Amino acid sequence: MGEGVVTESPHIIKSVGLGSCVAVILYDSKIKIGGLAHVMHPDSIHINKNNSHISFPYRSADTAIETILKEIKRMGPLTKNIAAKMAGGARMFSSYEGLSKGIGEQNIMSIRELLKKEGIPLVSEDTGGNYGRSVEFHLNSGRVFIKAIGREDREI
Repeated sequence: MGEGVVTESPHIIKSVGLGSCVAVILYDSKIKIGGLAHVMHPDSIHINKNNSHISFPYRSADTAIETILKEIKRMGPLTKNIAAKMAGGARMFSSYEGLSKGIGEQNIMSIRELLKKEGIPLVSEDTGGNYGRSVEFHLNSGRVFIKAIGREDREI
């Protein structure tokens, strides 16, 4: 949780055990470089008391997206071919079924807003629900596979 990586084809990046956390994936299809972050928080405002955004930049949606973009740019020429996918953001506990948005929904909304602000299209997602997921991101093709217990595997 709270980790991320940016790499190039032909690697496969996996994130296991997404509950309310969201895997946000940014991928440049032209240069086949991409990153995945296991986002725990919608923003870094409340957790930056000890500069944790520096040590753990993938924990929060805002710093995760910023870090992935910086790393892609560092590894290759940033093109206009970057697109996003995301998975997770479940409401894992029925005791949180009230009117307030759970942390999963807050993560989803924050990522959507940040991607829109950056001009990055969200091309596919598998979010919400009340079940956990695991994600596998193939950099050679940009394909993302979702696995969840008791559900059919799917591609987004």
